[in-house]
Amino acid sequence: MKTIAIVSPVGGAGRSMLTAALAGLLTERRHAVLAVECDPRNVLTFYCGQRVPARQGLVSHVLSPTDDWSEAALQTDDGVLWLPWGGARGDGRGPDADTAAAIATGLHLQATWLRDLLARVDLAGHSVALVDTPTWPSVHAAQAITAADLVMVVVPPEPLACATLPRLRSELKALGKQAVYVANAVSPASQLHTDILALLRGSLGAELSAYRVHADSGIPEALARDESFVHSAPHSQAAHDMHGLATWLSNWIRQAYAGGAQTAGGSA
Repeated sequence: MKTIAIVSPVGGAGRSMLTAALAGLLTERRHAVLAVECDPRNVLTFYCGQRVPARQGLVSHVLSPTDDWSEAALQTDDGVLWLPWGGARGDGRGPDADTAAAIATGLHLQATWLRDLLARVDLAGHSVALVDTPTWPSVHAAQAITAADLVMVVVPPEPLACATLPRLRSELKALGKQAVYVANAVSPASQLHTDILALLRGSLGAELSAYRVHADSGIPEALARDESFVHSAPHSQAAHDMHGLATWLSNWIRQAYAGGAQTAGGSA
């Protein structure tokens, strides 16, 4: 199974939204997809149709390696297997401070924990795991990057994202990780966004995906209605962008299995 880590050096970049949307779109393209939530905030939970934080999940295996974490996996209506992070207590709160510290320490000491875990997953065909992460740098994002065959870096067109991106890019290069950079929530009417995109093209070159995702107010509205934005607004520019990105990723996955994955960001 190939693994794609979805990361960003800033918060609010849209990682969970893209993870959920791309998981569904790749399933439609006949890939067996496992959406993995390596994020203690459990945000992906809501994009997968749940309104209560999961109690069981990946974190169960961190705390007790003998637990059968696969029993925590769920399946969405569109056929995506989803593995939550979990860790919620009976009252909905997360783990206490001591438990959270023990989890972080365990992940730090076992750098290949997630990679080793995913290696045990056996899905048919050109299968793929999409790993949602918290903001980089974090021990959870590091686990996903270590496990990844491809790192998809989500970049909102904001000055802070541009300022923090070089450090992440240098880290990925030092680790020898293939990366594709995706601009998200882009508004063509904004001169700032236009200028930042030009800056990203100049600095990232072919690593910047041609499939930037346009901003659309319907995306958070679809989440509030517990709907897939791509299906609720199929003719929107943002949905078109996500389809293009999913097609590029599908081609990358098939070529990776064939031994010749794409290295560029794709072309429109």
